[in-house]
Amino acid sequence: MSILSVRNVSKTYQSGSKPLTVLDDINFDIQPGERLAIVGPSGSGKTTLLGLCAGLDSASAGSVVLHGKAMEQLNEDQRASVRNQSVGFIFQNFQLLPTLTALENVMVPLELKKRKDARVKAMELLKQVGLADRATHYPTQLSGGEQQRVSIARAFANEPAILFADEPTGNLDTETGELIEQLIFDLNREKGTTLVLVTHDVELAQKTDRIISIKGGKIQEDRYV
Repeated sequence: MSILSVRNVSKTYQSGSKPLTVLDDINFDIQPGERLAIVGPSGSGKTTLLGLCAGLDSASAGSVVLHGKAMEQLNEDQRASVRNQSVGFIFQNFQLLPTLTALENVMVPLELKKRKDARVKAMELLKQVGLADRATHYPTQLSGGEQQRVSIARAFANEPAILFADEPTGNLDTETGELIEQLIFDLNREKGTTLVLVTHDVELAQKTDRIISIKGGKIQEDRYV
């Protein structure tokens, strides 16, 4: 059974007096444990597609079934529950809460699940990403690479069935970016998580199992690496 199924999905926004179609009749399935890259030029619709797949936004038409749940049949609270139970996120701009320490940021998804071992589990994850000694530091006290490592630890905290990563190395220098890539793939392999990665980096995409290329809101190619 697919962990993610996208059927005839379109997304249209109103731009002034005219409708603007960002995604047009998108179809694909992702199997558990698969590592998929979604690639395309800026404005191609790939980040919009990621948001629809993760239940962060609603499609204008079609169906997205995430971990057995049809997103279009759920309200926002129900979609949030699916995300909390099954989904991890890594963002280009890290999305850490500035008033929380590294440790507290990683604890957030665990506390939402009311895990009594939230602090211990979060500390274990910080150790895995090499930041045990930075646990009490706030995001402004961390480098970009360190912030992204905290973001990765947080993404894996609730042991997600599927991980969505949106340009995870986009704000990092080449050397740091390569370290972050390796960390994501290593943890993904260790945890057996399904990975959906949005990137414009061809070399990064080639490290996955499968690449979907999008242009002008349509799938141009869907191939295994």
